[in-house]
Amino acid sequence: MPAKVGIDNTIREICVDPQPNGLRAVYLVETRSSEEEQEVENIFSALESQLEVRQLTKGKLVSFVVQAHESDAEIIDEIEDVLKKSYVFVVTQRSFDELICRIINELSRQTDSKVLPIPKCNICGKIEPFPSTVVNLSGEDGSVLVSRNYCACCTAEACAPNNKDFIKSLLAADKRNFGKIERAQLVRHRSRKQPLRYLVSLI
Repeated sequence: MPAKVGIDNTIREICVDPQPNGLRAVYLVETRSSEEEQEVENIFSALESQLEVRQLTKGKLVSFVVQAHESDAEIIDEIEDVLKKSYVFVVTQRSFDELICRIINELSRQTDSKVLPIPKCNICGKIEPFPSTVVNLSGEDGSVLVSRNYCACCTAEACAPNNKDFIKSLLAADKRNFGKIERAQLVRHRSRKQPLRYLVSLI
């Protein structure tokens, strides 16, 4: 049975953060020193203003996954060119899937590298480095008490006639049981920074 987490007096607000989908690429680089490891990390750190970037492993095997808008597709090629010119062992894949995850895990085991945590969809359990939708449930002081991630497929399946029902549909399908969510009243709290923001009260 999933853990029961009700919408009670501790939950005051729900914020939904939809994320744009894009082109993905994975880069695996085997480094020969801590200096090379830092160099690779610096390359991707410098790209964070242009792309979504998540580090997957660190150590002898340094790996990253990036997500770019279609208009930035050339950057994905440029990253590959730079890495292959600078490092001996480089593997790239233009998608993120279970196969590349298995390869990363196996190479990390062989090189004694550390695999970093990656978000999973809280409905289907799929590994999702860049969730399509993030739902944050906050307390009275605005601090996030629970954060849930959803992949593009599960987000699409939760389609509803309005945003309130969409949020309820996502949380109702979540592996974690949110108990009274279907009876919760959501009141729109308009914000320029967070357009899908709702105050929570129970009926």
